[in-house]
Amino acid sequence: MEATKKYMKEIIRRFPDIHMESVQVLGEGRMSIVLEVNDRWAFRFAKNEGGSMDLEKEISILPAIQPKLSLSIPFFEFVGRQENGLYFVGYRKLPGVLLEEDSISRLSRIQVRNLIGSLSKFMKSLQAISVESVAYRALPAVNLETKYLQLFKEAKEKVFPFTDVKTRDYISGRFNSFLQHPDYHTYTPTLIHGDLSPNHFLIDTETGELTGIIDFGDMCLCDPDYELLYILEDCGKEFTRDLLRSLGYSNVEERIEKISYFVTFDQIQYMIDGIIRGNEEWVEEGLLELGKELGGCMGK
Repeated sequence: MEATKKYMKEIIRRFPDIHMESVQVLGEGRMSIVLEVNDRWAFRFAKNEGGSMDLEKEISILPAIQPKLSLSIPFFEFVGRQENGLYFVGYRKLPGVLLEEDSISRLSRIQVRNLIGSLSKFMKSLQAISVESVAYRALPAVNLETKYLQLFKEAKEKVFPFTDVKTRDYISGRFNSFLQHPDYHTYTPTLIHGDLSPNHFLIDTETGELTGIIDFGDMCLCDPDYELLYILEDCGKEFTRDLLRSLGYSNVEERIEKISYFVTFDQIQYMIDGIIRGNEEWVEEGLLELGKELGGCMGK
């Protein structure tokens, strides 16, 4: 409650004409917290420098891409800085209901089909945006070969001391297989959302169709296959297969194999973040997921 009051004061200080009749926390993560104001507005506050940089990126780029997308995204009507200098923004709540990471399993087959169709349409419209039209806005370009070479180095330094020989061999094998695969490093960079997981999807609960997407802080120019990392991780292989087919891919199983490396590396990054922050739960969760992967490989 104290934190909520702090952010309410920031709104009043910067935008005194807003009369707050009701306020509640919509969601909170490591980088930001979102308040619902008057059942109408969503105010998102950066909690640290990283979150503020993400918001700055969104403030710059979202207005340029909004007209080219197939559904609703945040339109910031209020932009300000907190007393600590970090950004905060306010926008009209998007239509639809926000999903959760495990929500896909509770949807009907028709809802899943409609969700896949509308998600495919969104991804195509986002990736069709000219790279040149957004590059001047300082959108970061992510080279996955460079990214994962560095992550492998960090994994050997930070993760290996927490693992047994089998797990270390598995991690090394995954990195080496990905980094040495020539086809994985030949692609045309496109604009991607960078964090397409169900908890950023708003849907029509009747049809299952997407009505909006939020949280574009990880936007970058990258391998378009990387966009499916959290789809595979959170929605499963069957959903990912159907989405890949809807996107027009013919080599579906090969793509799933490639994307599975991103899932492995995401777990390793999660463990590293946990080690750095002293969060044992993150480390244990990452080890558990790697153990499941390793068990699946050995069972083949």
